Amino acid sequence: MARTREKSAPSPAPAAFLSENVQTSNHLGPQILRGLRERILSWHYPPGHHLAEKTLCEEFSASRIPVREALKALAEQGLVDQVPNMGCYVKQPDAEATHHLYDLRLALELFVVERLARSGLAPELAEREKGYWEPLLSIKASAKFDAPELVRADENFHLTLAKAVGNPFLTESLEDINERLRFVRMAVITSAHRVQTTAGEHLKILEAIEAKDAEGARRYLRQNLLSARNKVDMAIAKALTSAHKKR
Repeated sequence: MARTREKSAPSPAPAAFLSENVQTSNHLGPQILRGLRERILSWHYPPGHHLAEKTLCEEFSASRIPVREALKALAEQGLVDQVPNMGCYVKQPDAEATHHLYDLRLALELFVVERLARSGLAPELAEREKGYWEPLLSIKASAKFDAPELVRADENFHLTLAKAVGNPFLTESLEDINERLRFVRMAVITSAHRVQTTAGEHLKILEAIEAKDAEGARRYLRQNLLSARNKVDMAIAKALTSAHKKR
């Protein structure tokens, strides 16, 4: 009677192979997440843009695992909608959501300037910021300027104050908000007059902090943030137009 040959169990994958796959996933996941997050927040993708897994795998030379990890993280951050059996679609902030972000930013930064007005700001930090913004008070109306560089400088000004408080969670929150509101700053800082106004508002905030005038610091900060907040609708319209032109 012929004996039936037992099927042998599949050999386990070598540990080195599994380790290599895990390392690749760990390396590419955050990289893909950063890349996609930057594109979404800079409105490179218009609202509703389909983030197809296959396309992303090809673009980032990655397997589906790190791509799915990145998309899951984006969904948790509220930047994409995951539709069952259909995939992920870009979710851009509307006016209401953007105003909510400004509410949060205002609350955090009012705390920052009030705390610094009471505890003090390191003189070298104040002098460094003055050295950058004071010359911009006399910028000519016809002068050409690097808008992205000024946006980064504006963000850095507010983060410098936040970091001086010494609360890493506060700083991390403001960094995230800055990234989400960068498109508004890009739409606002478009003229020499706006550059002058921003410079003047920043210098008044610093002067109030140095004078230990908490109420003044809060007043000038509120004025600075509301100048941009009032342009939210215009910024969204401009970003939408730009995003659709890139398609």
